[in-house]
Amino acid sequence: MSGSEIIGGLNEALAFARGEGSARVKTLKVPEHVDVRALRQSLDLSQSEFAERFNFQLTAVQNWEQGRRFPNPSAVMLLKVIENAPDLVAKVADEVRETSGAEDGDPVLREA
Repeated sequence: MSGSEIIGGLNEALAFARGEGSARVKTLKVPEHVDVRALRQSLDLSQSEFAERFNFQLTAVQNWEQGRRFPNPSAVMLLKVIENAPDLVAKVADEVRETSGAEDGDPVLREA
């Protein structure tokens, strides 16, 4: 994306904020279900390893797998990204943990 495209987008946003013109809206369809157990098993991780590696609470992973709770749409999107790029997500999770001041093993993401 070029600088002129960014400036153009910002100008569109300002015009929309002033009530001029209309905004372009894109709808993102989030999958309703992710098989967390199958994803975790495909990565050959225990529940606690999966939770720690990707900064989830262990109880969240357990609840998702046992059907007591379901991941919210943001968590579903993260799980789909983990499905496609687990090493990248683990690297980012480590960076988030480091910059948040969390202790090793402390989840940064909390179950809602």
